[in-house]
Amino acid sequence: MIKGLYISAAGMLPLSYRQDLTSNNLANTGTSGYKQDRAFVRALVDASLYLSENGFATSGQPPQMVNISPPAYSAAVGRAASQVVEERTDFSQGPMEVTDNDFNLAIQGDGFFTVQTAQGTQFTRSSNFGINNNGNLVTSEGFVVLGAGGPINVQGSKLTVQRNGDVLVDGIQRGTLRITDFPKPYKLLKTQDNLFVPEGGGAGQPAQNAVVRQGVVEGANGHPIDQMVQMIEISRMFELGQRAIRLQDETLQQAVTQAGRI
Repeated sequence: MIKGLYISAAGMLPLSYRQDLTSNNLANTGTSGYKQDRAFVRALVDASLYLSENGFATSGQPPQMVNISPPAYSAAVGRAASQVVEERTDFSQGPMEVTDNDFNLAIQGDGFFTVQTAQGTQFTRSSNFGINNNGNLVTSEGFVVLGAGGPINVQGSKLTVQRNGDVLVDGIQRGTLRITDFPKPYKLLKTQDNLFVPEGGGAGQPAQNAVVRQGVVEGANGHPIDQMVQMIEISRMFELGQRAIRLQDETLQQAVTQAGRI
């Protein structure tokens, strides 16, 4: 009976984390270039227990349980099993929306815009750019967008960005956008303001098949309706877990009461 309570509670713990991720995805469905996060629940079972139960010889050594991040949401389930949550970012391309704003730039294909922050070089798929007091091309948060030779000065009357990333102002080339790509599957960590850094460091390499589209915004790759459906699904699953715990608690209470009478 107690084991059933632990199993039900352990099944509810990852749901709280999934709800947080889904809520954040929903809140950012209007953020340009936002990449949604997904949570995957895994059950890790003691291999020695499985082998011994199926007639295989084992060393008898205690199992090594591996917790996938975030470890705070790991929970013991059953005898020698562990349920853990693994977070992954979905880097699929978001929908393209034509705005006809010359400072809206989107990448069609693989790759990221390279920007300079106070914490160093970082990368983004954000499409909303502007110009700072120095005349340089910057993100909506004010981070300088880097070209092949550094910051790109875009002061002038007419900004034109070609499909290969060349930046022209009034017909004169001012630089070429530095579009950076990384080996797949991407091992990038979110930092701030829709920015990424490579896990373990590294500068990446020039993107090979990226096409820059001017006057276009890349939307978030998480649809708001999909996120709302996921939140409802998670809520229903949490309610089922609560109901299972309540029923087991009532059964346990009855067993204790009846045993006392006997």
